[in-house]
Amino acid sequence: MHLQRTNAKTMKRSILLIVTTFLALPAIAQEEKTSAASPDVSSAIRQMEERWEAAVLKQDSKAVGELLASDYAGVNEKGEHEDKAALLSRMNQETETLSSAKITDLKVHVYGANVAVAIGDTAEKGTDKNGKAFDRVYRFTDTWMERDGKWQCIAEQESEVTEAH
Repeated sequence: MHLQRTNAKTMKRSILLIVTTFLALPAIAQEEKTSAASPDVSSAIRQMEERWEAAVLKQDSKAVGELLASDYAGVNEKGEHEDKAALLSRMNQETETLSSAKITDLKVHVYGANVAVAIGDTAEKGTDKNGKAFDRVYRFTDTWMERDGKWQCIAEQESEVTEAH
């Protein structure tokens, strides 16, 4: 009797292992596919982040608009919710002049074939509307999604970094 229970337990464990492995195969295959695509996705996201920063430096809201999805949702450095139209309007009304803007410490995390998150810092120098110089750093999190073959930022959160680096 003891031998039958042991064999039954062993059989149940074997079946459970086979079923679990079978169910996990699609996820493993997707992870391998994503890992293989990750360097390309990461590179594309990095290039778009650099294009965005160059557009900010030039105050080119049209170029930024091309990078944002129509349903973009963001939280700006003041903690205000912004959609695409509000962000571009704010850019067009900007009274500060940037002399430099550079992304630092950029990390891209790929979460599948069509979603990635970029986290980094932006160091900006320039003058405000009164001619007073500023040197500040913003930390951002941008969520990117590929739709119809085009990568666009669908969400962003930005905050000013106040601690010393």
